[in-house]
Amino acid sequence: MKIRKSLAVLGASATLALGFGGAVAPAAQAEVPRWGGNAAYSQTNLHTGTVEQGIPRRSFGGAEMMPPAAAASLRCWNPALSGRSFAVSCSGSRYYVYTDCTNDRRYIVGPLSGAKRVRITCPAGSQAMDGGAYGY
Repeated sequence: MKIRKSLAVLGASATLALGFGGAVAPAAQAEVPRWGGNAAYSQTNLHTGTVEQGIPRRSFGGAEMMPPAAAASLRCWNPALSGRSFAVSCSGSRYYVYTDCTNDRRYIVGPLSGAKRVRITCPAGSQAMDGGAYGY
């Protein structure tokens, strides 16, 4: 009798777990963005050549958000906009690089310091529209 009760409890637990899992799975699939994957960035130290890669922060609002004015100590050169990517070289003590993508998102990397070449790549399915840098 004890074994039957244990099996019944185990069976009920499995049924609840499967039922709960089935209810959660569709919600998790709904979270997948229509723009495939994440944005990415790479930053190359222009003095040492070391490269760091990662995922930039995402903000909502895209091009409608005005970045703060660039600090007098920030110097940028050689901007390039091509397909999904925006790249720029900058030198400063505390600055951020951003790009606006066609998925209505702005992607930001920073704070950075020193001389760096930063490339931000928009998620698959979107294109880079604009980009820039600002510092404090």
